[in-house]
Amino acid sequence: MIWSSIFIVGAIIIIKLKGFLDLLKAFFNYKIQVPLWLMFIYITGITICLYHFKIWNLGLLKDTIIWSIASATVLFFNINKAKDFTYFKPIVFENLKVIVILEFMTNFYTFNFVTEMIVIPIITFLGVLQIYAEHSAKTNLEHMKVASCLKSTFAIVGILIFLYVGFETYKYYIDLLTVQNIKSLLLPFVFTILLIPFLYLLALYMNYETLFIRISYFIKEEKKQKKLKRSILLCSNINLNKLHKISTNLNWDIIEKHGIKKSLKKILK
Repeated sequence: MIWSSIFIVGAIIIIKLKGFLDLLKAFFNYKIQVPLWLMFIYITGITICLYHFKIWNLGLLKDTIIWSIASATVLFFNINKAKDFTYFKPIVFENLKVIVILEFMTNFYTFNFVTEMIVIPIITFLGVLQIYAEHSAKTNLEHMKVASCLKSTFAIVGILIFLYVGFETYKYYIDLLTVQNIKSLLLPFVFTILLIPFLYLLALYMNYETLFIRISYFIKEEKKQKKLKRSILLCSNINLNKLHKISTNLNWDIIEKHGIKKSLKKILK
């Protein structure tokens, strides 16, 4: 949080205050804020239900807030990429990887505050440097040596952290293997799964809105617009895959020639 605050202040200085205020104004637009707060209300509802069934407790409050601000918000701002249900599968599988357990253990056995404050910017800088070296290596092969060296550095750092975590786990395994810690480990997975219905409906709404705006542009007659929109709603309903097919293949000239129902059925075949 400290380094993020420093980064934000630095970014404001670089892009100047006016640019930041424009960005802030765009962020606080009602079209972003209404669904964002609806998501937070939905997460609160999930939390209350889990608390009622004695699955969630106040000890998980910090984990819930961090997940909501970080993971859930990132998923929210990327939902415009969801065009069909396959988009949601990787989100589920990402939470089932073995690496999630290793990340949890690494976060459980942290270094002291001063060490963390020094290590985080160094690792971040090396990471950015590696990405830049790999990108620039496409035009200058000499930079591939730098990228390779940085990869090796990251591997060594990873091994050292893993050894430290392994030693701490072996030494204090009783502190790690508690019911509360298992709940903390499973919390991101459970909350992500339970958030998917909300994200799905939001993606559905956004795709409908985008399609209906397009229809308003290529059909001038309001009566025909309403008829086509109504037919699409009846045809796609809450099926994102069907909606995406219609959105991709919709052609007004073909619709006028063959009729709305026949054209939509042909698209979905």
